[in-house]
Amino acid sequence: MNAAVDAVVFLLLVSAAVVGLVTVEQSPPATSGNADAVADSLATTTAQVDYSLAPGVREMTANAATPNAPDIPLDSPELDRTAHGSLAGLLARAATTTSGVDLAPGGDANATTAPVDLPPLTRTRASFRSGVRDAVRARTGATVRVDATWQPYPGAPVGSGVGVGPTPPADGVHAATLVIPTGVDSSPESATTDFDSLGAAVAERTVAVLVPPGPARITLRGDDPAAALVRHRYARLESETNASLSEPLATEDTEEANARVAAALAPRFAEDLRARYDSPADAAESVSVSSVRIVVRTWSPSRGDR
Repeated sequence: MNAAVDAVVFLLLVSAAVVGLVTVEQSPPATSGNADAVADSLATTTAQVDYSLAPGVREMTANAATPNAPDIPLDSPELDRTAHGSLAGLLARAATTTSGVDLAPGGDANATTAPVDLPPLTRTRASFRSGVRDAVRARTGATVRVDATWQPYPGAPVGSGVGVGPTPPADGVHAATLVIPTGVDSSPESATTDFDSLGAAVAERTVAVLVPPGPARITLRGDDPAAALVRHRYARLESETNASLSEPLATEDTEEANARVAAALAPRFAEDLRARYDSPADAAESVSVSSVRIVVRTWSPSRGDR
C-alpha cells in the first residue's frame, strides 16, 4: 500500500520507459574515457531505494504555513517507502521532487546554470535523495561525476540539481548526457509567438512537474500521512507564489490549485525569459521543463590526482 501511495504522490517518472526514451549525447573526449558506458549503465541498471518521509513530517509540523497539520509519529511505519527503477530514472525523480522555488527579485539574468543551491520546496524527499545518491555512488568509480539537473529553462528560479562523485579535473574529461522525460509535454508551437504566452506555458508545465494534479487529487482523498504531505507541498507553493489555494484544496480541485500557482509564476517567467533572450522563439529553444539532463563525466585516475 505504501509503495502504491508513494507512486501516486511523488511524481514518479515512467521508469519502464526510461531506457527507450533516453538519448545520449557525447562530447568529443579529450582522452579516452568511458562516460558513455557509465551513462548506459545508469539507464539500464535498476536499484531499490528504501527511505522515509519523516523529514517532510518533521518540517510540516514545524511549519506554521501548513494548516491543520496532523500529529504523525516520526517512527510510524506509514512513513516507510521503497522506490524501484533505473538509476537514471531515480536520479531524475530525485531532481524533480527536491526542486526549490525562489521568486525573490534581483536574480542574475545572465545565469545559465541550474539553481542547485535552492532549498527544496519541502523536505519530504530528503531521505529519498540521499538514498539515490548512495545507490549511484555504489555503482560508479572514484573518477566519475554524475549531475542530474531539472529546470524549466537555464537560470530559472525553479529547479534542482543532484550531484554524485568528486569534482572533475580541469581537463582530460570525457562527458556523456542522458535526457530523461519528466512526463509533461513540451511547450506548444503557439506559445512561441510572444513572451507572455511562453511564460504561461512554461509555468503550467513547471507546476505539473512540481505537483502532478491527477495523482495529487487521488492522494488528497485519503487521511494518511501522504495526503497531509501533499497539502504541505501546496502550502509551501502558496507561500512562495502568493497564490490563494484554500478554496480549491477544500474540494480537492488540484487542477484549479495548479492553475492558480501557474498564473502566479507566469509573469515572473515571462519577465525572466524576456530579459534573457532576444525573441520568444530563441527562448523556446532553451525551455527544458519536459526533461531532466544527467551529465556523466569521467577521467583517468592520474588526472584526478593532479
